[in-house]
Amino acid sequence: MQVDLNELVNSYEVVPVSLSDPFKALVVEPSTMEILRFIPIIAFIALIITAIWRQGKKFPVKAFSDMNQKNKQD
Repeated sequence: MQVDLNELVNSYEVVPVSLSDPFKALVVEPSTMEILRFIPIIAFIALIITAIWRQGKKFPVKAFSDMNQKNKQD
């Protein structure tokens, strides 16, 4: 079996991806496109929540309330 390389190369179509609308080449329903546009926003909010949570583990808020109780006892 022989394969014609020119025919093989010409059978594939390369679609360039736009940086302004990366989902343009996808064939999906409009409702799915609306959900996909919110993924970067949701990811950014998740990063902020994770950063606050990690800082809270490093500097627990209970430490400040313990200091207030100790000052009241003195």
